Amino acid sequence: MKTIFITGSSSGIGKATAQLFASKGWNVIATMIDINEAGDLATIPNVHIMPLDLTNTTQIKETCQEALKKFDIDVILNNAGYGIRGPFEKLPEEEILKLFNTNVFGHMFVIQQFIPHFKERKSGVIMTTSSIEGLIGFPRSGVYGAAKHALKGLMESLYYELKPFNIQVKVMIPGGTRTNFLKMPINITEGYERILPKQKDFYLDGAKHFAMPSDTAKIMYLAATDNEDKLIYPTDDNCQRIINKYNSMNIEEYKNYLYNFLYEN
Repeated sequence: MKTIFITGSSSGIGKATAQLFASKGWNVIATMIDINEAGDLATIPNVHIMPLDLTNTTQIKETCQEALKKFDIDVILNNAGYGIRGPFEKLPEEEILKLFNTNVFGHMFVIQQFIPHFKERKSGVIMTTSSIEGLIGFPRSGVYGAAKHALKGLMESLYYELKPFNIQVKVMIPGGTRTNFLKMPINITEGYERILPKQKDFYLDGAKHFAMPSDTAKIMYLAATDNEDKLIYPTDDNCQRIINKYNSMNIEEYKNYLYNFLYEN
């Protein structure tokens, strides 16, 4: 029986992915900050709930090593994360650091724990949930986008670094998923009211194409099992739509397109 280790499993994409893999007969190590939030995941026999706070480096080491002692892990999915939105100048320093500790450094330290295991067994899949904002920058999302760009850069580097060891590295790119992620803890608008209506239109237009977590989970399963030498996986139509628009222009043309959309009448 194969095993997947998932971070951020208490809700949204992480929970849906844990449920899908379990239904396919996999052992699932579903990690989350508060194991009391596991809900119905805890009732599935082949789902194993473990605590993991990505800002706690000691707990990262302990949880990952405990999981490795119990299971011969085949796949890891770094899925945990959250967003903050607002003008960069107004975002508190402590919130920027907190987001990077969770969305970037926590992912890095989890991956470090599993690389020796995958090298020893000469196989493994490392997956991370990035975002369309890890490919394209958007206003009022500078910190979140920077974190996702950092993850994409790390994973691209690891692709070349780990391929000689038969370790697959895959970046999952949701363009929008109907989860509680949309309820961001910080969403500052002061001083930037001019672009808010257009930015709202931009996101609402995209929201028409937002995927359900269960649909995104299917792409997660595909990436984990297809054995393809592929780095980037758009997980939904919304993501593909934005990428197609971006790729249809050079970078200066897209810059002008997005700026005009946001600021011009």
